[in-house]
Amino acid sequence: MSKRTDNNLLFYIGNETISELLDFLNEKRVSNIVLVSDENEYKALGARVEKKLREANYSVKNIIFVGDEIGADEKYIVQALLPSDDSEQIFISVGSGTVTDIVRFVSYRAKSDFISLPTAPSVDGFASNGSSMTIMGYKQTIISKPPQAIFADLDTLCKAPKPLIAAGFGDMFGKFTALADWKLAEILNGDLYDAAIAERSRSARDQVASQTSRINEDWENSIKSVMEALYEEGLCMLEYGSSRPASGSEHAFSHYWEMMLLREERPAVFHGSKVGLASIWIAKYYEILRGITKDEAMLRVENFQKPDPALEIQKMNIGYGSLVAPFIIKTQEAYLDLQQERYNELKRNIIDKWDQVQKVAQEVPAPEELRQLLKKVGGATEPADLGLANEDIRDAIEYAQYVRNTFTILNLGQMLGFRPKVENRF
Repeated sequence: MSKRTDNNLLFYIGNETISELLDFLNEKRVSNIVLVSDENEYKALGARVEKKLREANYSVKNIIFVGDEIGADEKYIVQALLPSDDSEQIFISVGSGTVTDIVRFVSYRAKSDFISLPTAPSVDGFASNGSSMTIMGYKQTIISKPPQAIFADLDTLCKAPKPLIAAGFGDMFGKFTALADWKLAEILNGDLYDAAIAERSRSARDQVASQTSRINEDWENSIKSVMEALYEEGLCMLEYGSSRPASGSEHAFSHYWEMMLLREERPAVFHGSKVGLASIWIAKYYEILRGITKDEAMLRVENFQKPDPALEIQKMNIGYGSLVAPFIIKTQEAYLDLQQERYNELKRNIIDKWDQVQKVAQEVPAPEELRQLLKKVGGATEPADLGLANEDIRDAIEYAQYVRNTFTILNLGQMLGFRPKVENRF
């Protein structure tokens, strides 16, 4: 087992989870518990937690989400809010990323604390203060609150479905491109960059990558190592104050696909699985960038014209549909209003700092290297693995740039006129 405290957040991983939870609750002296899970997670861990809580004389309101696809959206937010009241209470989430996001959001709005009990090492956001929510079909990260404690039951994590475990690897492999995007944004766009936090994020990513070749030989220790890295990644986001240390253009692809699947009423896909697949495609952007000389970049920049805001809005409406497009357009106001002089400054930065840009590009693995890392853990490496088609990849390349208002390789690709070709393999 291991236990540590960071910024008043307790993290425990081991096989005495419920006992540790009860000790923690006893110190808090709160008797009212709102326990939130879904059907599968209740069977995996929630039922045991509820039993021990009741035996310890806690008042427990048990919420079990029902359905094949649980989403962090209005429907489940209301289900989690209804049983709560103005009494002093603690929410406990028993689940993976979706249930945790719902509880993080609801507990913040209810002015209550919450505790996270992960049931799978599936995402990097357990420790963060951002809830990844889909409201009115629009995927967004809403600032909420971090948990007071995370109790990760190692036995439950090890028994998690392998696709969920692969999703955790995929989410972490997205840091290869996310960290490059973040550094690129500092160099070209003047974005705030924290080198110390970036290095911690990089170390957590590499810790996960190192487990791909040994996971089948030492399953328990590998899962423990991955969960610890996911926790550290969440801390990076928490301390920086946003998801920037862990999220870049690969997450823009993932969020675009999530909104698209919802709009088209197609089956949902695990977040980390989408991120892992997207990281292969974003690595292809960086591969193309590595092949562009400074002279060629100068020519491309010279020929680049500031995008027409009206045409950009038209693209957003096409890519996101009438329900979501207004939110996207609102998000992109600064981009749409960017003055010509600012574009000229960006163009000058590209040429003046080309050596720095190339240094960043050199740090991103080749697409095939990321593909092999994902294959080793059973992750998705082709669109069809996630029920996606080549057309869905093309659409992400066309429209994912608008998901967020941050500068990434997608913006640079637009300015230099390059994008990957959509083929079955690279």
